[in-house]
Amino acid sequence: MGVSMAPLPIASGLPALGLDANGFDPWITSRSYSMLVPMCQVGLAVVLTMLLVVDPLLFQAGVWGGDRQHHALVVWHACAALHFLGFSLLADPAREHRGRSRVLAAFFMLSAGLFCWFGLISWMLSGDLSTYAMFLLTMVCVFAFPGHLRAVINVASAILLVALVYCVDPSHTFHTSGAALNLLALHVVALLIDRFLMRLNWTLYREKCKTEFERARADRVLYNALPVSIADELKCNNVVKAESYVRMAVLFVDIVGFTRFSATHTPDTVVQILNDIFSEFDRIVDHYDAEKIKTIGDAYMVVGKGSLSDIARLALDMLGSMHSYRQRSGFGLAVRCGIHVGPTVAGVIGLKRFLYDVWGDAVNIASRMESLGEAGRVHVSEDVYQELAGSFAFECRGTMDIKGKGLMRTYFLLPPATDPHRACRSPSSPRQAAEPSVADGTDAETQPHRNTARPFDWPEHRAEHLGHHRRNDNERQRADRMEPGQVVGPYGLPPGVNSCQSLHQATDKPYREQHGSREPRSAGIDN
Repeated sequence: MGVSMAPLPIASGLPALGLDANGFDPWITSRSYSMLVPMCQVGLAVVLTMLLVVDPLLFQAGVWGGDRQHHALVVWHACAALHFLGFSLLADPAREHRGRSRVLAAFFMLSAGLFCWFGLISWMLSGDLSTYAMFLLTMVCVFAFPGHLRAVINVASAILLVALVYCVDPSHTFHTSGAALNLLALHVVALLIDRFLMRLNWTLYREKCKTEFERARADRVLYNALPVSIADELKCNNVVKAESYVRMAVLFVDIVGFTRFSATHTPDTVVQILNDIFSEFDRIVDHYDAEKIKTIGDAYMVVGKGSLSDIARLALDMLGSMHSYRQRSGFGLAVRCGIHVGPTVAGVIGLKRFLYDVWGDAVNIASRMESLGEAGRVHVSEDVYQELAGSFAFECRGTMDIKGKGLMRTYFLLPPATDPHRACRSPSSPRQAAEPSVADGTDAETQPHRNTARPFDWPEHRAEHLGHHRRNDNERQRADRMEPGQVVGPYGLPPGVNSCQSLHQATDKPYREQHGSREPRSAGIDN
């Protein structure tokens, strides 16, 4: 029936590929299990034909009926039909590896016993074992099974058949004619064929593993170069259709003064520093609903198709990451960020060295925000301010002449306060007075970065309620009256007014007369 496969030298190559050599057993078992139902269906069709068509005709014609072996053959056909039908029903594709192994082992053992019985009947009727030989070689060539079980079944079935024929055959021609030796030689050949086929299966498995390993490695390179959806489309169709986005957030990050820095350092040092910084940026991007597009020299481009607040937090996290890197490395490097949101077009260009890129007015304005920004700060457009005014604090920078766009009002995005339950801090707060801030002109990167693990999520439901995608006329009027350098908190309110109190209360004269100059206290907010 078969032979177990001894450890092969080729197995040593699999760990080098990062693959488990023990995976061969489930793989070969699965292949054999997939052939169980087709083989049982063929066997069932043959024995039912013999049982329902051939046997009745032979008995009716008088060819059979005078020998008890003819009746035994009919019984065998019935038992074989039940055997094949039972294993056809047992071969559930949903079985796990252990269940499949048990079903196959039971099939091999019962089949060996069943066909030993058939070999005995065939020898007693005609002195021929050719049908038994066909069964044995079919089982060897179609099925494979790891371990020693098939070898044991092979040897045991040979011994059993020789012993049965020796005990039942009164003429003893089975032994004297050399048929016994032929049967033993047949089983030896079956053992050799089984071993050879197992080696071929092992080679096939190893080549399959190598192919999958190389494909996975190629996919990793492709997915690092292109977004997953774009890479999958490119693999299937060899072309990628351009996509238009009505609203996409674009973030540019640039290392300030890196050109001068690179001129005073070796190329290896420059490349290593860029790799360290951008690798850390890559790790940060993975935590947000954002997609890295490319790096251009010392510039880093990211887009977000979802929440704009994710891009804002990402920019603040990048500032904090750069601050930590500067402390670790001792290099006096800083970054400036620019954000804009608007319509874009994205797609893959070229026939070689594919590049997924984004174009549009939003990209140009975001690039202008970055180039006109300041080191250690996030420079944003009016559109970004309008959408995030309910979630973040901003400093109005004033009106700037943007190339290709004319005059635009821009803002600096401020890092959130340490206390997540506070929309913004009053300039007169003792704690704020003791700490440097972007609002008072201090470089934000000199402060410990507080924006970790996507902070400041609490006001978003309020921003949603107030409609942070569109400001009302009063908010627009207040924004137009803002002076450069003026700090505004969430929802466009002054820094001393939190989002939980009414601006009318804070400015109403009767309210001030009743409560004095003290700001109203809201539940859960420490003033």
